[in-house]
Amino acid sequence: MVGLLLAGWAIILNQPNAVSTRLRSVVVNIGASFLKIGNVFPSVRTHRALAAENDQLKADNNQLRIDLSRHAEVARENAELRRLLQMTGEPPGRKLIGARVIGRDVSNWWKTIQINAGSQQGVREDAAVINAEGLVGRVTSVTGGESRVVLMVDPNCKVSALIQESREPGVVAGADSAFAVNPICQMTFVQRAARVSAGQHVITSGLGGVFPKGIPVGVVADARLNAQTGMYLDVDVKPSVDFHRLEHVMVVVTP
Repeated sequence: MVGLLLAGWAIILNQPNAVSTRLRSVVVNIGASFLKIGNVFPSVRTHRALAAENDQLKADNNQLRIDLSRHAEVARENAELRRLLQMTGEPPGRKLIGARVIGRDVSNWWKTIQINAGSQQGVREDAAVINAEGLVGRVTSVTGGESRVVLMVDPNCKVSALIQESREPGVVAGADSAFAVNPICQMTFVQRAARVSAGQHVITSGLGGVFPKGIPVGVVADARLNAQTGMYLDVDVKPSVDFHRLEHVMVVVTP
């Protein structure tokens, strides 16, 4: 096309006649078309640049959203850890090992959890597990870097406890409804003459050596006479810990 234009200009310059006049007109029109196309190309390039810039801005915005979400999660996690550290302190003769919940038994959602602390961190079997709210459960098995914990709402996790206000002793374990969304434990072997009312606090008694004394277990929800024995009260206890949102725990061990 460039050669055609050059040839046309040569004819025009060397043959100034009617034919050259017509050729001049054709060449001028063709040249004008090229000038118009040339004017469009910068606009096309500009639109492409704007589109690329817009895509980059969208990507940057999405990344900022992700970063903000991560920062918010870190702040929430730090607040939870601070609450754990602000507990009343390590029980006498014991130390606390921090751990994160890394798994649950999918077939028994409320029975056991897996934590990321094991023998390498000093965790031992039968160690008590707590969080900022109260008693979580007991360590049942330990590997180098992980441990399995049976939760307090499991009927097999029995806790020697007492009612804080009246000092009435008993044994707390998971009830039949322990695996519901709002699990309830049951305190048994409470004397029938005991002064029990809703709202009283249940804590660990320290008997048995597994659970240190004074750890919150839950709050009394109801009490009734055991129909089989007629000698003891069955006390429903709402756990202090929200097991559905359990993320961080402390393992209580003897140094």
